[in-house]
Parts: sequence; structure tokens; C-alpha cells
Amino acid sequence: MERSDINSPGTSGWKQLDTARLLLSLIVVVAHANYVFMTPLGYTATFPITEWMARYAVLAFFVLSGLVIGRSLALRRDGFVPFMLRRVGRIYPPLVLSIVLVVAIDQALRSADIPTNALPNAGLMTGRFSYDLRSIALCMATFGFRGTVASEANGPLWSLVIEMRCYVAAGLLAQIGLSRTALGKVTCIGALACVLSLMAYDRHLHPIFTLSYAAFAFGLVLSLVARQIPQVIPAVPIDVSYSLYILHMPIMLGLYFVFYQPSFPALSGALALSCAAIGSALALSLFSARFIEPFRGQAFATACEKFLAAGGFRFLSKRPPIGSASFEGSIASD
Repeated sequence: MERSDINSPGTSGWKQLDTARLLLSLIVVVAHANYVFMTPLGYTATFPITEWMARYAVLAFFVLSGLVIGRSLALRRDGFVPFMLRRVGRIYPPLVLSIVLVVAIDQALRSADIPTNALPNAGLMTGRFSYDLRSIALCMATFGFRGTVASEANGPLWSLVIEMRCYVAAGLLAQIGLSRTALGKVTCIGALACVLSLMAYDRHLHPIFTLSYAAFAFGLVLSLVARQIPQVIPAVPIDVSYSLYILHMPIMLGLYFVFYQPSFPALSGALALSCAAIGSALALSLFSARFIEPFRGQAFATACEKFLAAGGFRFLSKRPPIGSASFEGSIASD
């Protein structure tokens, strides 16, 4: 959620969503630590439970994302282009950090002549440290509609691609109501139809992807009626949930390949590595939140203002300011 949205009157309950997202991220992180460090030692009894918890945590994350995006679209009635530029500014700086992290760990492992293929006798843990920078670049250039940022070196990023696509669909849906001309509305409807077609006919479409789309859509619908949220849990001062989610896996895999060869550690060593990996991921996420993310989107916002001032895509330009930020009507009426 944008900072200005969070600080709007009557939004104190919305701040706690940062805490909820952090808790969901921690569930995923702990589940992955169990998979990477514990299952190779034969401790597999808890794996079905942690896997189940991680999947439902991701789905809950999508519901919260749809809820937050729906509210952001309702409060900021400034059009599709500014919305998407804010999304790029929010997503890409930490994402670039995660890509740099993957490349750095890979180079460090190669320099030390440490194999990064799947280890024999590791049971359920069949991961290896590989990635495709060309596919990652294509995915970032097309905002998730071609290529992928996910890889064996950072598998959790599959959900980020789904979320990026959902942002485009939600922004176009809102823009249909914002457009002041018939041409603008028709163009947005056509673009939305194309986006939904690409999402529906994805050759890599998996049932969990479909559930993720549905969870995001449910959050959008929920945002229409959730004018206020009662304060239930305290809000965290710094939101590190997104960075933690996209940074933890490369760190875990790096430690795994270093310390699980030529032989596996004892249980105490595996637990220590789990704690070290989670602690390192939290520290790097805090660094991202403090020194990378605070400046997100500023250059994009400036470019957007200049672009709109020059008259580009007039049918996507914003309406005159609206005094109330209520949720009357639908998302499309933003």
C-alpha cells in the first residue's frame, strides 16, 4: 500500500496489514527452511504440513494484495499510467536486488568450485542453483507476460509474476471507469480482454495459479465493502514482507550447497543454518526497506507527470480531483 494511502484519515486499521503480510512471509520462509535444511536429513514428517501452510499463506497474501490494490485505486484516482509506474517503482528495486543477490551467490559458489546441482541422497530436496537472466529480463520488460523471474535459484518468485499480471488487470478495470471518452473506454476494455486472455491461456497455467488469480480477485471485491478495518494486531514500523519473500531463498540455497557437501551436517548444524539463513534474509530485507525502497517510484512518478503533461495517452489521463475517497460504486468508478 502507498504511504499516502496508509496515512489517510480513518486508515489506522489498514497499517496492520503490513504486520499480517510479514507473518505470512515468515510462514513461507520457515516452510522453505524446513524443506532446504531439514528434509535432506530425513526429517520429512512435517513437510506436508509446512508445505500446506506455505501455500495457504501465499493465497492469503494474494487476498491482502487485492484488498490493498483495490483501496489504492479507490483513493488515488489518477489513471492507469501513474498506477502502473507506482507498481513498477514498488516492485522492481527490491527485485533487482534479489537478482543481484542470485548472481553474486552463484559467482561466489563457482569461484569456490562448489557444485550447485541437485545433491544425491537429499530426499525431497531436489533443488539446484540455476537461473536464466534472459528470461528474467524479458519478464521484467513485459511486466510478467513473457519470460519469468522465477528460477530454481529463487522459486518463490513464481507468485510475483502472477501478482504483476493482476496489477495490470486491476489497473485497466479501474481505468474503464476513469476514462472520459468512448475511445478511452473501448481501448481499455479491449486491453483488459487481451490481458485476461493471456492470463487464461498461459501454457504454464497451474491450478495454484488459478487459485491465486481468484484470491486476488476476491481481495479486490472485498475492498469495495471494507471501508475500515478494526485494529487487531499492532502495525510494524517498517514493512519488510515483500523483500523478505523475494530474498530468502537464494540465501538458503547458498548455505545449503556450501555446508551440505561433501557430507550432511548434524541436526544441530541444520537448525543453526536455518536460523542463520532466516536472520540474514531479515537483515538484508531491512537494508532494502531502509535504503532502497524509500526512494521507489520517484523517477517513475516524475516521468509520468512529464508524459501526461505532454499529452501522451490523453484517454488515460486522470479526471478532475474528487473530494471524497469513499468506496461508493465499484473499482471501475475510481
